[in-house]
Amino acid sequence: MPEVEIGGARLFYRLEGDKAPLLLIPGLGMDHSYYNFGIPLLARHFAVYAVDPIGIGQSSKPAPPYSVEGWADDFAALIEKLGRGPVHVLGSSLGGAMALALAVRHPAAVKSLIVVGGFSELDRATEMNFRLRLRLIDKLGLGDEVADYMGLWTLTRNFINSDRGLAVMRANQANIRSNSVELYRAFVLSLLRWGRCEPEQHAEPKFTSELGKIRAPTLVVTSDNDHLIPASLSELIAAKVIGARLSVLSGAGHIPFMEQPDKVVPLVVDFINSLPVR
Repeated sequence: MPEVEIGGARLFYRLEGDKAPLLLIPGLGMDHSYYNFGIPLLARHFAVYAVDPIGIGQSSKPAPPYSVEGWADDFAALIEKLGRGPVHVLGSSLGGAMALALAVRHPAAVKSLIVVGGFSELDRATEMNFRLRLRLIDKLGLGDEVADYMGLWTLTRNFINSDRGLAVMRANQANIRSNSVELYRAFVLSLLRWGRCEPEQHAEPKFTSELGKIRAPTLVVTSDNDHLIPASLSELIAAKVIGARLSVLSGAGHIPFMEQPDKVVPLVVDFINSLPVR
């Protein structure tokens, strides 16, 4: 399987398709299978590079800590080694934060930017949600209770009530539980640091203040039934990135690539196809 070496670590990716390159960055603690339902559809239009961020899946797993900015630097190195840049970049959830950091830190690597259910900062309720997740992990590990807690926050009631939705939730849980407790805890901490939520960070400006530096054409996608990352955080990104477009999916949850791939993929394809050829 394809991989590249970055700073002594292996970064794994799955490649499908042979047209313009599109990098897919998954959400918190999940590997490239996060996009299993979207990859076949996207590969009709793009060369899809679906990555396992370092620390996850088939990539190397160095000891913590991890950071959103560090992952962004890894992806910039990947793009350079592939020799296909700049590329279209799509990130979902924590992967959306990584995509934002990539666009700010390495603008020459990013041809266009798509952020799905992403965030440049956290509101109080979202921070509380992730801190509760940490406390549950500390008490229960990555057991059934924590797995169900994550599933109920990331997928909609209607989806979970369907046989397909329940199967998807169980597959997600198995994917997340393939992480060690130490690593998964480190990923959640990286998310809180990204949100500038740690006590020593209270005087630091939020990453939102950096969004005006992004010059890549940007699409921000949110869902009206996302209970984990509210639409207001996507609206904030769209308001701060110059010229960004905002699309709101109806009835989807936090991971539309699992619940509504037939709706979110056309948004991505239409957006990229609408860009000037350069």
